[in-house]
Amino acid sequence: MARHRDHDLETEPAEVLGLDPLATYRPLKQRGPATTLTEPLGLALCRHIAAGRFLRDAAVLAGSSDSVVQGWLRRGREDIEAGEQTLYTWFVMEYEAASAHFRRALEEVVLANIGNRALLEKFIRWRLSISDPKHYTLPRVSAAPVAGNGLGPLFELVTPEQARSKLDEKLERFLEELAKDLPAKAAPDSSAAAGTPSNTDDEDEDGG
Repeated sequence: MARHRDHDLETEPAEVLGLDPLATYRPLKQRGPATTLTEPLGLALCRHIAAGRFLRDAAVLAGSSDSVVQGWLRRGREDIEAGEQTLYTWFVMEYEAASAHFRRALEEVVLANIGNRALLEKFIRWRLSISDPKHYTLPRVSAAPVAGNGLGPLFELVTPEQARSKLDEKLERFLEELAKDLPAKAAPDSSAAAGTPSNTDDEDEDGG
């Protein structure tokens, strides 16, 4: 759409994106989910996984269900642990490869758009954490307790006994620091403290 050269792009409303789900909808026309694993069915399902579909959607689009597919995967992993090679072990390998393919595609998008603010990286990180929580989810760090019930140290809740104890400690510390800072001339005369008679007393004794 042509724009006037003096048109302010910042005030122009964003164009509305249309979405018509029925344009590509095709009825499945299937009475129930397929429960027997076949190579064409497995490949069709893994193709949806590689495109980024969740297991539930990929399974039904391929003509099965997520619970059935999970059973196939579970049986395939058991066969792998037993050292066997079956149709189910083949399906596990195809399924894992399809999942890895989609994650790699997301990683490549992020690496190719480092510094591009238009990239919605939060969605990519969320999608990767859903696909592989063990490797793409950051560990949760427990928040440190905040002093004062979130109101700061001045509003810390203490008992009256604790408040009195803290006040006594601060007062004692204040008096100690004050005693150190007093000038030497403020200290009492050592001769007077020892009981040495003053000049007045000497004169009285001489006059008697």
